[in-house]
Amino acid sequence: MLKLARRQLFAFGIPAAFAFLAPLILVLASLAALWSMATPDTGADAAGGGFPLAVFDDIYVRRAISFTLMQAALSAILSTLLALPLARALASRDFFGKTAILSLFGAPFILPVIVAILGLLAVWGKTGPVHGLVTSLGYGDFSIYGLSGILLAHVFFNLPLATRILLQGWLAIPPEQWRLATQLGMGSGAIARHIEWPMLKERLPGVFAIVFLLCATSFTVVLALGGGPKATTIELAIYQAIRYDFDLQRAALLAFLQILLCAGLALVSRLIARDHDTGESLGGSVPRGDRTSRLARIFDGAVITLTLVFLALPLLAAFIRGLHGLLAYDLEFSALLPATTRSIAVALGSCVVMGLISLPLAQLSIHLQGKTKRLVELPGFAIMVAPPIALGAGLFILLNQHIPIDRLALPLTALLNGLQAVPFALILIGPAMGQIKRDHGRQIQQLGMSRRTAMRLVHWPLMRKPIGLSLGITAALSIGDLGVIAMFGSPTAPTLPLYLYQQMGAYRMDQAYGSGLLLTAVAFAFFLIFDKGLAGRDQT
Repeated sequence: MLKLARRQLFAFGIPAAFAFLAPLILVLASLAALWSMATPDTGADAAGGGFPLAVFDDIYVRRAISFTLMQAALSAILSTLLALPLARALASRDFFGKTAILSLFGAPFILPVIVAILGLLAVWGKTGPVHGLVTSLGYGDFSIYGLSGILLAHVFFNLPLATRILLQGWLAIPPEQWRLATQLGMGSGAIARHIEWPMLKERLPGVFAIVFLLCATSFTVVLALGGGPKATTIELAIYQAIRYDFDLQRAALLAFLQILLCAGLALVSRLIARDHDTGESLGGSVPRGDRTSRLARIFDGAVITLTLVFLALPLLAAFIRGLHGLLAYDLEFSALLPATTRSIAVALGSCVVMGLISLPLAQLSIHLQGKTKRLVELPGFAIMVAPPIALGAGLFILLNQHIPIDRLALPLTALLNGLQAVPFALILIGPAMGQIKRDHGRQIQQLGMSRRTAMRLVHWPLMRKPIGLSLGITAALSIGDLGVIAMFGSPTAPTLPLYLYQQMGAYRMDQAYGSGLLLTAVAFAFFLIFDKGLAGRDQT
């Protein structure tokens, strides 16, 4: 089978072989560098038993591990539990503005994380309205920093994702089941037991696993809202070990541990999560007859309204304060514009990397059959289990002795951001390519079209939308990324997110809000340019 797979791999030429091998080689090289640094010739501790057991002797490392798992578990539990009544309410009701609300649920995914944190600070921080309300009710001096703030931010980012997956589950229940339940006069308890629970039993483990994995690899949220000894995750500990202590051995131990953790989480997620369509269109409602009472309508309306306020208020606060910052303060455009240019350059480089890897892999996947087709998943799996911070730590160790790392800050950031976008791109591009082959492959052969003609007349018109969406997501996420550049970047030549974070660290919050508004505008502009521009009028 391996010989057959190797022949099929190289049958598609150098692009397919490069797209398949390059991510694997990069991850393996990083792992080798981490292993060599984590297990030096004299590094086996007789009492500790060597790596990986010796890493648990460090109380700081144990705290980072326990906090990583604890905050990820709590974030996943809160996001999933809050998504249940919200998804049911959205599935049960049809009302004006529902489409706009569902569109708002996609904003946290494209919005730069650091800007969303600014919005949360404006609402929940010491000068925000929620802080004053909470303290006036006698609940003590509420602080957004630490575990409470991290959980708040993670729910803000992941509640919409969990809701969309569960909402699609409710909408996927056959209408016949709802009509039969109405005819039989089934109450809410019977419906929950016989109709809703089978769907939830299938989807809830996957939702929890996805959110847990996202929160376990969250860096920017913990960097901005945590960071203390009691609120440090493994990724933040890696960053601190390299940037502050220059303790490469500890950084290597932590990075290797993070990769092992992510590999385990990814395997568990793969086993318990199924592929579910989150749906571009989530309109409509289920015809259920058990939630027609006034009390049920009031409850559903309250759930939707409170969630809308929770999600929209930070976005609105960040926009208002950002506009005020742009108009009322000197934003030092001599530093702001170069930082913006660097962010755009990184985003474009990330798009190139994503395209060079994902397009050949997607093309390769539709031509492989059976077990050999699973080989295409290897690069994507390798990228998933090696988070940017851990992979970056390996590359730092590998390159630092030979090249000043700050010279490679922007290329390495673009490379890692582009690789992280490959799994998302494959989800969008792969099925589209497969459908083209099924619907038009035989006609192309019968007409004797050359590859260039088929690409121009068939493939490109039908592939513009998924490619444009993939490029838009890659560009938006890369422009707003703070994780990789925070470790590699130079303080004197920052990207826009790093420059914004420097402003926050210097307590220049008004200027930071202005920079955040500019960052948001640039990210959304590039998303729209790629998504709408490439899709074309006939594809939108």
